[in-house]
Amino acid sequence: MLRIAMSDRIAAVRATPEVTGLIEAIRDAAQRLDIKTYLVGGFVRDRLRGAEAKDLDLVTVGADGVPLLADVADRFGWAPPQRFERFGTAQIRGDDFIVEVVRARSERYDPESRKPDVRPGTLEEDVMRRDFTVNALCQTLEGQIIDITGSGLDDLRAGVLRTPVPPQDTFSEDPLRMFRAARFVAQLGFRLAGGIEAAMRSQAHRVEILSIERVSDELRRLLLAPLPSAGIRVLHRGGLLVHVLPEVVAMIGVEQGGFHTHDVYEHTLLALDRTPPDLVTRAATLLHDIGKPPTHAIADDGRHTFHDHPQLGAAMARDMLTRLRFSNDEIDAVALLVQLHLRPIQYDRETFGDAAVRRLIVDAGAHRSRMLAVARADTEASAFPTIAGIVELEERMARLDAGAQVSRMTDPIDGDEIMAMANRGPGPWVGRVKAAIREAVLDGTIPLDDAQAARRWLREHPELLSSA
Repeated sequence: MLRIAMSDRIAAVRATPEVTGLIEAIRDAAQRLDIKTYLVGGFVRDRLRGAEAKDLDLVTVGADGVPLLADVADRFGWAPPQRFERFGTAQIRGDDFIVEVVRARSERYDPESRKPDVRPGTLEEDVMRRDFTVNALCQTLEGQIIDITGSGLDDLRAGVLRTPVPPQDTFSEDPLRMFRAARFVAQLGFRLAGGIEAAMRSQAHRVEILSIERVSDELRRLLLAPLPSAGIRVLHRGGLLVHVLPEVVAMIGVEQGGFHTHDVYEHTLLALDRTPPDLVTRAATLLHDIGKPPTHAIADDGRHTFHDHPQLGAAMARDMLTRLRFSNDEIDAVALLVQLHLRPIQYDRETFGDAAVRRLIVDAGAHRSRMLAVARADTEASAFPTIAGIVELEERMARLDAGAQVSRMTDPIDGDEIMAMANRGPGPWVGRVKAAIREAVLDGTIPLDDAQAARRWLREHPELLSSA
């Protein structure tokens, strides 16, 4: 157990045998190599919060930590250390653990760059350059907590994010810390200390020196947090959201009618918190109404309209996520969900025949459960009285797709056979014939994967084979 007296609101966690064994190995190596070594950062913070982590951050004082990592890796049979010269860190991995080390340092930043002037420093100097006091707590390898800032433990008890030095200095040196503040609010449920948001607004322009990859990584982590809306709100109040997601800011103040009780922005944040913590699903929920601001109009009867906003929103989502360096697969999935998000909500058993449900199964493909999750969150974030229709749709889709036949539907006959039946060469007409066959399959006229039935049906519709 950690040897420190704490209130009930901060309870040290009893380490698992694996964590204990790893820390003992680090301690033995540090003693043998005579390297002053401390546990720091999120590992210490989370242990004091009662959560055991497998990512260990170490700081060494007056010596390079790579020999220490090499010793530990050799003891457990892990791969040798990797050194990341750009960040001044080194790392080993094994048995689901990540151990990273950095040498205690002092940094001075050029205001126009993220590249600091680095020199070796003391433990105190290293701690004071960290982002927040709760992440500046240190622990000796024997288990003693060191609170150099003097407020780390109190801030942890109170759930407050406070910078070790004036926040303008902390954020100016590394603007990514402002995004980390938003992420920690969403992830840990902490609140910002007084003056933090004002400092963020004053330094928001510094975002331009950050690589989009670093910003995107923080946004991805924020979206997976327990309360992502809280982080988005911090980014907006801190003046950062307009720099990275101006399309989301554009939703503020856009009124809606019908069952909607909030503007597009507030509705979106309500839906976001009701979405399962899956990156694609969360991103799709954040962007599902992104097409509403540019399509907003007021009809003659006073209704707010947003014609074709799913289609425009899908295109906008592609542009946004490309800008944020999401993968092609992620972009395709999110764009699809944005385009489809209204269809489950519009489901009605009286007007949706089996063919319409089959089409939705095919269109959603592998993302059916995500599509339904976005639709549920969208509905629950309004005053619509029930999600019973979405539940019924899900059951009906499962029934019609028994054995996953519809969702894996392929063309029963290929283009070569179609051309042979028509005695014609290739051309756009082949695609039109294949589309007509798929529609007949979805309508139930042609059984799934029945090539013989498809040939008979096509012979019964010779006009398809002769059309231009």
